[in-house]
Amino acid sequence: MEEKIITLVVLSFERAHILKSMLEAEEIECFLENTNLIQGAVSTGVKVRISEASLEKALPILEGMMPEEMEEVEVKDIPPRILLPVDFSDYSRKAAEFALDWAQELNAELTVFHTYFNPIISAMPFSDTFAYEVNTEEMVMELEEKAREGMEEMKTYLNQRNEQLSKPVALKMELVRGIAEDEIVKYSRAYRPLVIIMGTRGADRKAADLIGSVTAEVMENAKVPVLAIPENFEYTGLGALKNILYATDFQEADFKSLQKLEKLIRPLDMMVTCGHVSSKEHSQWDEVRMTGLKEHIKANYDEKLVKCDLIEHEDLFVGLEGYVRDNQIDMLSFTRRRRNLISRIINPNLAKKMLFHSTTPLLVFND
Repeated sequence: MEEKIITLVVLSFERAHILKSMLEAEEIECFLENTNLIQGAVSTGVKVRISEASLEKALPILEGMMPEEMEEVEVKDIPPRILLPVDFSDYSRKAAEFALDWAQELNAELTVFHTYFNPIISAMPFSDTFAYEVNTEEMVMELEEKAREGMEEMKTYLNQRNEQLSKPVALKMELVRGIAEDEIVKYSRAYRPLVIIMGTRGADRKAADLIGSVTAEVMENAKVPVLAIPENFEYTGLGALKNILYATDFQEADFKSLQKLEKLIRPLDMMVTCGHVSSKEHSQWDEVRMTGLKEHIKANYDEKLVKCDLIEHEDLFVGLEGYVRDNQIDMLSFTRRRRNLISRIINPNLAKKMLFHSTTPLLVFND
């Protein structure tokens, strides 16, 4: 079978040649297209091309070359992917069922990711040395063995469900050592999934179950959408999901998030409501902005699948919660920002309410 060649990234002439050297140093074959050898300085659309089989090995090198700029770089031809961090709990297994079904609908690869605690890198400094447990090495081996057993059980479970699907999903398993939230975010920047799907525990769970706080941290730092599946969410298949509420604040980032949202839920045939919580004080101005949003939706989306609604309430969280309850909303989504009305959703108190006390899946985009 002929090897497929893809475009890894489009860069300036100088950066493309630097990346080419770095890739070749790692024995990754690549070549450049659209170079202007006579006037290299004006060649800004140089394609760095590699074989598809080398993609995973090449992405970390690209990220390491320019970690800050990576978010602005257009990476092309990457097949759709979903990242599923798990801790082998019942609620992460529920997230796994959701992720597997969604991966099938999106024709996406699904990577199951687990991080086990490393007592060495987590040791507290003490007088220029580290305080280790006497049996640290044995502890690490025991933790790793337990993690491998958990991954094998999860792999067996997903393979069994995968065999029942009309079109099985490509599955991968990744096991790493470190701090869960850090490793998930780091891996997602190299892997570049369409979405990260995670389970989240209830507030009454014992303190040792940390997946809820990890989910909040990943939402804070990941550059891709994060979907949190609550522990008490009753999952009966993607076909039961009919309505999603996107909480908008009429910011520019909302338009980008709506594009991503439409791409993610396109196969699910869900109705999207763009809702804005409006107080009496701002209702007139909000109606004007909502009219503008409706015009944007009319020009860019199927109006049968996307509608707009003003939610009249003085309290943002209570207004959203009531709308979700009264309108049979199956998923809540918004864009996380730092300096506007919607950002209050993700402050510590409200985030706990949204993540730990809701039975509605929460899809968060990052501005």
